[in-house]
Amino acid sequence: MVLMMVTIGAGAGPQASAPPNEPAQVEINNGRMVIRYHGADLLVAGASTAAPDGSPLAITSGNSTHTGPYVSLETSESRGARGEVEQRVILTIKNSDGPFRLLGTASTSEEGFPAETYSAAQQRFPYIRNSVGLSHNLRNNALYDRHWDWELEGPGDGATQITPEECARGGACAPTVNLQFRWVSSGTKIVLTFRPRFYQKHKNISWFEPWNYKAWKDSIAGWCSWWAYRDAITEGDVRRVTDLFAKKLRDFGYQYIQIDDGYEVSTAGKPQDFLTTDARKFPSGLAALAEMIRSHGMKPAIWVNVHFGDQQFVEQNPTFFIRDAAGHPAKGPWIEYGIDGSNPAAVDALVRPLYRELHRQGWQYVKIDALRHLLYDATYPNRAYFAAKGISGEQAFRNVLTAAREELGPDTYILACWGVLPEVVGIANGDRLGWDGFGPSTLVQYNSWNNVVWRNDPDHADITPPGEEIIRPALVSMAGAQLLLTDKVEVYEDDAKIEGAKRAAPVLFTTPGQLYDFDPSKTNNLIAGLRNQNGGAKPGPIDADQTGVESPWWMLDINRPFESWSVLARMSYKPQPAATVRFADLGLPGDRAYLVYEFWSKKFLGSFRDSFPAPAQQAKEVRVYAIREQVDHPQIVSTSRHISQGGVDLDNVSWAAGKLSGTSEVVSGDPYTITIYAPGAKVVQAAKGWKVRRDGELVLLSQTPETTGRLQWWMSFE
Repeated sequence: MVLMMVTIGAGAGPQASAPPNEPAQVEINNGRMVIRYHGADLLVAGASTAAPDGSPLAITSGNSTHTGPYVSLETSESRGARGEVEQRVILTIKNSDGPFRLLGTASTSEEGFPAETYSAAQQRFPYIRNSVGLSHNLRNNALYDRHWDWELEGPGDGATQITPEECARGGACAPTVNLQFRWVSSGTKIVLTFRPRFYQKHKNISWFEPWNYKAWKDSIAGWCSWWAYRDAITEGDVRRVTDLFAKKLRDFGYQYIQIDDGYEVSTAGKPQDFLTTDARKFPSGLAALAEMIRSHGMKPAIWVNVHFGDQQFVEQNPTFFIRDAAGHPAKGPWIEYGIDGSNPAAVDALVRPLYRELHRQGWQYVKIDALRHLLYDATYPNRAYFAAKGISGEQAFRNVLTAAREELGPDTYILACWGVLPEVVGIANGDRLGWDGFGPSTLVQYNSWNNVVWRNDPDHADITPPGEEIIRPALVSMAGAQLLLTDKVEVYEDDAKIEGAKRAAPVLFTTPGQLYDFDPSKTNNLIAGLRNQNGGAKPGPIDADQTGVESPWWMLDINRPFESWSVLARMSYKPQPAATVRFADLGLPGDRAYLVYEFWSKKFLGSFRDSFPAPAQQAKEVRVYAIREQVDHPQIVSTSRHISQGGVDLDNVSWAAGKLSGTSEVVSGDPYTITIYAPGAKVVQAAKGWKVRRDGELVLLSQTPETTGRLQWWMSFE
């Protein structure tokens, strides 16, 4: 069976040549080192003594006749049981006891980004860090190129600094280069480690081939019917929720209305069973429902599954289904009969018609459930059946999902459900990591996968539990994950209940600031090759835990053309004591002054050097601190639109000739405030329609916009 490879996510390009699972070439050219891989120079670097204006040092390999200081280069390679390659480039200073610097330019594809590997820095201040744009964080000691799946790592814990160059910030690179970075490593012995096929081989995600697909970059935020209404959902419920979201939450970034189990006439499994609604609960039908959602300016989303239970159909078409050792259609728990993805006729009859019609009707997000049961309860127990046909069970499983992708097209978001399923990588855009119910711990066990392998989904973020109206959406937003609310419509009628949801959406597209997982217990199991062997009914060794290890601290490195700043959130699932937060521990230069503003209390903490005090927090309390480097003129310290405090709304901010100006994305009827630090500066004039209020060292510029969109603003100071 031949299935077309499709790329997923907006803007995905054509299939590319696969990078080799081989070491890089390491050369010396006129005393400088060149690391080359897959036809590109990854790092071109020279050496010098450690002083800021240090003298150049030649890099040589083998025996040297140098009488003065020089740098010796050696390489070593190893290959693991899964074929994972690790190459070490070892640079050692000779004829000197002092440290030296390796200084050069590193290059990646447009999907490259700096990040950190595990070091003592994480032991001093454990947190989960994500980046919006290219991070400048001083804890970064590695580059990861998602497109070609390689990692280049230098010494950690401050011994390596990686800074985006001008072309990485939107300037012009060389014709064959996408992004460039300034690379500096220091020490008496510097070891660089190169790992090709980093996620595929080293993290053991065998289906990860990112040169064939791009990550989904748009925010996934909206509403799901399941936790609120279960299978008792009705068309009236969907209409009421859609109407309310269109009025109250759509413009804040909640775009999707996802109808879960309960709309269909039957779950027997034939395409028409899902395409035909239960007339008692959904009299208008699916196509009309999708149109209704679109008419409210929102995106329709739907649930289906791969379970098949129509006994009569199975008896009439036995070759469409996986067969047991006796040659009969195999029956298993949760899945009943598994569709045989190795049979093109089965795929054409049972898979393609459903997704083709959903695409025709305009469903823009499709949640495909019971995939783990097709894999664990139908495919795994019958491996011999597929082996006899000359195909792996995993490939047959992927054929089913690939057919769905081909029919839905590259611009439809597919959520795989449920559990961590490496077999869906490269086909599904997102994955529900764990069991039913909001799973805060899921996001700390797979934080390095988010927006690299797929979009992480903690199932949902219902805000019904008392006291969790803020912490749940805030956590998902800081994680850069998928944010679907799921409460009954009456919950959202209370504006106080949805304030946290408003400030968490849209979810900014992030890349991992760390190439390791905060809690590696599950990913270690995956690397070790552990999988479910007793069916899919219960979570297995690699499925994320709903509850367990949590990270109180989460940080966003936000990098815009006009400014870079940090957002540090503290999530208290249990009471937290007062803490002193050192800027250097966060990866910020420790020799500068920073302005710190807390979002939820609307409190300016002040200007600090070295550290700032974070007060104690009660259980379920959230504090979100914007940390901006202090400059010598009036500057923004916070905005009220979103917990990123400018990451969603600010654009084109500039200071020139005593005037601070910019544009902001605002929401109709939502009071919007820009908080500016301007000690000793007198406001001369402000843009028309904006109110100005002085509060000590702060100036508050505010307006309640009449329409959703962009607003220009400015203030001139004396």
